[in-house]
Amino acid sequence: MANEDLIYRITRAVYERLGSSADEQMVEQLVTDIYREVNQSSPTATDTPSSGSSERMIISVFGLDHPGIVAGVSQILAEASCSIIDINQTVVQGKFAMVIIADTARARESTADLKERLRREGEKLGVRIYAQREDLFNAMHRV
Repeated sequence: MANEDLIYRITRAVYERLGSSADEQMVEQLVTDIYREVNQSSPTATDTPSSGSSERMIISVFGLDHPGIVAGVSQILAEASCSIIDINQTVVQGKFAMVIIADTARARESTADLKERLRREGEKLGVRIYAQREDLFNAMHRV
């Protein structure tokens, strides 16, 4: 949990500097960049947090319900060799919401590339797709 705690402290510091109205994507990118720098400069640091959570991604999907949303998102994950660990989706009065926890340990592409592919697929499907590494998701939602 030490790495997740470090990510939380960095996230909190970024929000303190930029304010709570800061753009979430900008905060995520800053935290990721700072964490990488700190992690690379530390001789005892490892790339993977002890909890293993950096190998998981939280994917949220929101929009108007229509056929093909689950298929479109899961197809991208399958093509990237990511496994779906957990999935929950609901439709409320025609509004679609889904959360997926995906294992990206064997992913054939970087987190940034996977996030971009998911975002583009969301545009094609007419939904919003947000994807974030689990450790960053946890840290940013603790602030």
